[in-house]
Amino acid sequence: MHNTIKSIGYEFKIVKNGIFMKSVELEYSKTKIDRAGDVLKSKTSATEDITKALDILSSWRAYHALPLDTFATVLRKRIQKISDHAVVAQRLKRTPSILLKLSNHKTMRLSAMQDIGGLRAILDTTEDVYKLLDLYKKSKSKHSLFSQDDYIETPKKDGYRSIHLVYKLAKTPNLFLEIQLRSQLQHIWATGVEVFGTLQNSSFKSGHGSKKWLDFFSLLSSLFAIKENRPPLKIHSIFSRAELINLVQKEIQELQVIENLSVYTAAYRTISKNAPKGRKGHYSLIVLNSRENTISLETYGASQFEVAAQAYLDLERLHFEDKQINVVLVNTGDIKKLELIYPNYFMDTKILVQNLSLIVMGKFLES
Repeated sequence: MHNTIKSIGYEFKIVKNGIFMKSVELEYSKTKIDRAGDVLKSKTSATEDITKALDILSSWRAYHALPLDTFATVLRKRIQKISDHAVVAQRLKRTPSILLKLSNHKTMRLSAMQDIGGLRAILDTTEDVYKLLDLYKKSKSKHSLFSQDDYIETPKKDGYRSIHLVYKLAKTPNLFLEIQLRSQLQHIWATGVEVFGTLQNSSFKSGHGSKKWLDFFSLLSSLFAIKENRPPLKIHSIFSRAELINLVQKEIQELQVIENLSVYTAAYRTISKNAPKGRKGHYSLIVLNSRENTISLETYGASQFEVAAQAYLDLERLHFEDKQINVVLVNTGDIKKLELIYPNYFMDTKILVQNLSLIVMGKFLES
């Protein structure tokens, strides 16, 4: 016996032993999806046009949820072969992040964006990252590997390090999903950049904001790379280990990095609107309010995706032009790992501060 719940882009069939999502035909054509992207990044669009465009974007974003769940299941099985400590997270990209990407890449179309549905695996070491990459290279799939970028061996100019795999799904219309593979240390760096960006009300990870802070994070990335026996950024290759440590120590002190983190992040408080009965299979809707220094958390069961997706859309509509409010819908598979995987949304920098303290004491490369 079962009944069916219809949602944006999906049917949810509820059966005795669980809930299964069945994909249905997308409501909008690729032309309408791309037009919605153009409307949303335009600063002159009428309110009613923006409202409709947000509906279309939400529909297209929700269309990624089912394949994302499937890819997450495969990813979790593969990391179990490598580590008992590795974690997996999945998220549907935030509207502001989508619009920023569209604005930064003028020729990009919304229907062709490759990371609206994203997965992230965080492993203990860089060696584990490459073991997982090798499993993906050797596996057979009906989906095609569209692109592979190794930002560990060749980091981005700002110091970002990770491996990105983009898959083109055997599905009509064409759909892309991105998988990021990174070590714990790479994750600490990346989330630190996002926290500082929030504190400075600037997108550090897009290269915006204070040059002093951007330079600090690039130096920190090179030091982290050396600890993992990987190459530093080219601009830092002229420095010895001792010189690089001295430079980072100097920046930590001059910018008062640890003090700033401790003061600003301590001001945030978490407001949990409801507590899940179980810990597995939950969606979490997180609202980070930088104006009021609050983090609110709303959790939804595995059968409530359509409710969560609608709540996500409603909040994005409400705060569409407010840069001090960030809304994101994520799924870790385990609610207890939420802060571990997304410390940037909880303004949690304890692990980053621990590493910075070791650097100041000259013990970072020894630990």
